[in-house]
Amino acid sequence: MGWRLVLNAISRDRLESQREERELAETEKEQVYSEFDDELKTLQERINSLTQENEALRAENAGLHSKFGEMDKRPVLAMGDEGDLYPGEIKELVLSVLADDLDRGVTKPSRRSEVFSDLIEKNDYNGVYRKKKAEIQIILKNYTIMDAKTRKALQEFGFRIEEDGKHYRLTFFGDDRYNTTVAKTPSDARAGKNIAHYIVREF
Repeated sequence: MGWRLVLNAISRDRLESQREERELAETEKEQVYSEFDDELKTLQERINSLTQENEALRAENAGLHSKFGEMDKRPVLAMGDEGDLYPGEIKELVLSVLADDLDRGVTKPSRRSEVFSDLIEKNDYNGVYRKKKAEIQIILKNYTIMDAKTRKALQEFGFRIEEDGKHYRLTFFGDDRYNTTVAKTPSDARAGKNIAHYIVREF
C-alpha cells in the first residue's frame, strides 16, 4: 500500500506539472498570438497608409501630366486687351505679318522661315488682310460720289458712314480710333485711291 501511495503521489505531481506546463504553453501561445495580432494590425495600418499615399501620388502625377499636356496645347501667343473687330481679325493680322515677311524674301531654308511657315500652315491662314486690301482698293478706286452701290459696299466692308459737312466720316466697325473722311464731291481724281491707301495702312 505504501508504494502505491507513493506512486499515486508521483503520478499526481507529474499530472500537476504537465497541467501547469500546458497552461503555461497556452498562455505563451496566446501571448504570441496577441503580439502577432498587434503586429499584423500595425502592418495592415501601414499598408493602408502607403496605399493612400500611393493613390495620392497617382492623382498628383495624373494632374501634372494633364498640366503638361495643356502646356503643349497652349497658344504661342496670349491674347492682349484688344478684341477682334470682326471674327478672326487679330489672328489673321499676326499671320499676315508672318506671310508678308516670308514673301519679302526671308532666307530659305532658315529657322525663321521654317517657324513662320509652320505657324501659317497650322493656323489655317486665309489671307483675309490681303483680300480686304484688294477689296477696299476696288471699292474706292474710281470714287467720285457716295452712290448707293458704293455706300452698300463700304458698309458691308465694316464702315459706319455719317455725314460731316462736305465730307462723309467713315468709322471702321464703329471704333472711333479708326476713322477717316472722304469728300462728298472730290476734286482730286486720285482721292479714292488715296483714301484706300490710308485705310490699308491704318486699319
